[in-house]
Amino acid sequence: MPQTATMDPVTKTAPTDKIKILLVDNDELVQIYFRDIFWIHGLDSKYDVSVIGDIEKAEAIIRDPETRPRVIFLDLIMPMRKGSRIEETAEAGVSLLKKIKEDEELKSIKVFIFSGYTNETYRDLVLKMGAEDFVPKGTSLPQDLVSFIEQKVKA
Repeated sequence: MPQTATMDPVTKTAPTDKIKILLVDNDELVQIYFRDIFWIHGLDSKYDVSVIGDIEKAEAIIRDPETRPRVIFLDLIMPMRKGSRIEETAEAGVSLLKKIKEDEELKSIKVFIFSGYTNETYRDLVLKMGAEDFVPKGTSLPQDLVSFIEQKVKA
């Protein structure tokens, strides 16, 4: 009899050896830093890290079962369309978190807020909405961030 692969409960696809992580952040330096710490610490064989700087494109990646990550690191302050204008606002990150946590197919994705915007009101709000944790940017050395990820992001 042929064996059937067990479906990954988050991505709804056949499991792979690597854990998919998506960083949603429009700062190119943060994107490079985040992606490179996995390579520098020899974790690129364990994690499949993607970065995107656009909320709408991030949502498309998250909704597609083929590209859906198991874990998201999400910045709060991102460009967002408001009518005919585009503004950088914390509403962008909060809005994406809300869409993820209110969707039955997506709500099991672990979302960590990774932001330099440390307003206590927003911090409390995103934690109540279902974010796993709030990781302030610029407060951790690369090895500290790697340790955090290794502890929190388990297959």
